[in-house]
Amino acid sequence: MNALSWASTVLGTGLLGLVVVDVFRTILHSRGRSGPVTEALTRAFWRLVRSAAFGRSRVVRHRLLSYVGPLLLPGTVATLVTLLILGYSLLYWPHLPTGFNIQQKAQSARSIEALYFSGITFTTLGYGDISPRSAPMRLLALTEALTGFGFISLAVAYLVSLTSALERKRAAALSYYHQARQGADVAGLLIHYFVAGRFIGLESIFANAARDLQGLLESHIEHPLIHYFHPIHVHKSLPRMLFLVLEACAVTRACLDTQAYEALCRHPELRTLEETGRHVLSELAAAVGVGKGAAIADDEPGREGVPTIEEPERWRQRYEGTLRRLRTAGVRLPADLEAGWREYRHRRHGWELELARFALYLGYDWDEVTGDGDLRLAAE
Repeated sequence: MNALSWASTVLGTGLLGLVVVDVFRTILHSRGRSGPVTEALTRAFWRLVRSAAFGRSRVVRHRLLSYVGPLLLPGTVATLVTLLILGYSLLYWPHLPTGFNIQQKAQSARSIEALYFSGITFTTLGYGDISPRSAPMRLLALTEALTGFGFISLAVAYLVSLTSALERKRAAALSYYHQARQGADVAGLLIHYFVAGRFIGLESIFANAARDLQGLLESHIEHPLIHYFHPIHVHKSLPRMLFLVLEACAVTRACLDTQAYEALCRHPELRTLEETGRHVLSELAAAVGVGKGAAIADDEPGREGVPTIEEPERWRQRYEGTLRRLRTAGVRLPADLEAGWREYRHRRHGWELELARFALYLGYDWDEVTGDGDLRLAAE
């Protein structure tokens, strides 16, 4: 073999190895990030569409971003199939035409013959106009046919599991949405379970919410493409769910009389839910590259939508508004409201910036997620 043939063999082997690594890390052994090809493709396409979408109105932006996930899935499969067919064609190319039986009327340029034979072998069409003659080429063709069959099976299985994960995510989001009175109304959520002077069933709600978040985290780890399935309606988004959970924990600890509702405020399920929410947020933000310590580029769309670390005026307004809602419903408030304010501010300080950056990366403005200033924004 001459130098060009060796180069073709090495390059073909490299492409096949790259796809194998990508499939292994994306489908078989995913840990929050896809393989190198899929990760590069998804991030590049998401950033491209996101950059264009942030120059439009919110309605148009969400509609544009909602197309990314459905387009990425077949696009990723098509890219990997193309790389596999190209990789095998580079392995066939040095052995054409001597290692193959080629009908005279089917003869064409060697590169076209290699690509054509690789394609029909991968898809197991086998027209018969080109067939391997030597034993190594026969074994290689068999290997490619098995690769095509296995890859298609894995792609179908991944699609089914991804669809199931998206359904579970939507179901959890709708549950949160209705409990929070069709918005980001945490006070309304607590009041909903306040009956005859006491809270009924909130502990089980906390426990179920923690399990939902744990399941969603596992779904995003096993199927990183879920990040790029952007719901048009904000209430179906993961940032909204995380906000409701973390805000509910902050309000429960800061806005309720800890003596009158000691069992609720000190309940293990509340602590579990808060720790779960913080952990899920940290893991997912790190997975998309906006975790703590990550810088936001100056030219990133919507950078002005990221809140500052301390926003006491906005937080104070929400705190006092929550107190008014709870007082009207007959809920007993803390004896020391200023101590409650300090507790609320401390807990918001612990997660708001990270969650806001995560929401922004996924295409949502912070006031959409929280409904600050106008809860109708949170109900879109």
